[in-house]
Amino acid sequence: MNITSRERVYQSIMHKEPDQIPFTLYLSKSLQNKLQEKWGPRSNWPCPEDDTIRILWDVEVENISEFEFLDLFGCKWRRENGGYIFIEPPLLEPDASKIPRIELVPEKDIKHILQKRENNPDKFIFYQFTACFGERLWNFRGMEQALMDYLLEPGFVHSALDMLMEMHIEALEKILKLPIDGVTFGDDFGAQRGLLLSRDIFLKFFKPRYRKLYEMVRSAGKVVGHHSCGDNTLLMKDFIDIGLDVFHPLQPEAMDIVKIKQQFGGDLTFRGGIGTQGVLITGTPEAAAAEVRRSVEILAEGGGYLMETSKPLPEETPVENVMAIIQVFGKLTKN
Repeated sequence: MNITSRERVYQSIMHKEPDQIPFTLYLSKSLQNKLQEKWGPRSNWPCPEDDTIRILWDVEVENISEFEFLDLFGCKWRRENGGYIFIEPPLLEPDASKIPRIELVPEKDIKHILQKRENNPDKFIFYQFTACFGERLWNFRGMEQALMDYLLEPGFVHSALDMLMEMHIEALEKILKLPIDGVTFGDDFGAQRGLLLSRDIFLKFFKPRYRKLYEMVRSAGKVVGHHSCGDNTLLMKDFIDIGLDVFHPLQPEAMDIVKIKQQFGGDLTFRGGIGTQGVLITGTPEAAAAEVRRSVEILAEGGGYLMETSKPLPEETPVENVMAIIQVFGKLTKN
């Protein structure tokens, strides 16, 4: 009996081994264009269509120049090295009343969700917020100042995060009524070696607020996801404690995926876990394919795994490597 992509993802999240490993192909736009030149449209590629559809909170709202733009809060970002960085933090004083009160989910996102569901009734669709709490504070205050604020201006931090939490609650009240399967929150707590913030700071400022947001999502019968780059090992028990279902991106360059799967794989589903800082980019096609197989073998046992590279394969990835990786994905998604 054939099952849908949506059912397959739910089975894996419930720690059952589905008929094939759910997966999502995560490529930079330039690589997608190169592959289309070689293979034609996605339907011709040697792997099936994605099992999941991510609808990402739109960061780029108003272009200032070729490399700079504003987000919904009016904060300035710069495109750099295939990603974004915050620039010119606008909140020079620790005054939470100066934070704009906005609607986090614009009407176009609601229409987008409804259209995606209509066109993809059998896919697992989730909405993802960007820079929810900690990263948003860095955006407003600058990273160095935000880190000092946790110690020197805790009252401001609590007020600012409460405002942001209220905005997220209002946003959830909208989107949890829509035909989505899950919500992912984005806040980077990890660096390449250890946490960006101490666990004490996480417990004091973030864990109680995320508990409330997670509970809203779970009460609506949806799946809770969290995106946090870097080494989050010290926070995994806390994420489990407040009801997290799916953790992303599980970067093997920063976290030991063998130990993480052994210690937390019974409680969490992992999305990602295939590194993009090593042989997938610098090795031979054969080495890249072998690395994908190794990571999947570790993480897929017993379910609880959604196959995906931890970051989008960057544009400098050799096309031959990308083709080898996709061919492995195609083989791993077959019985």
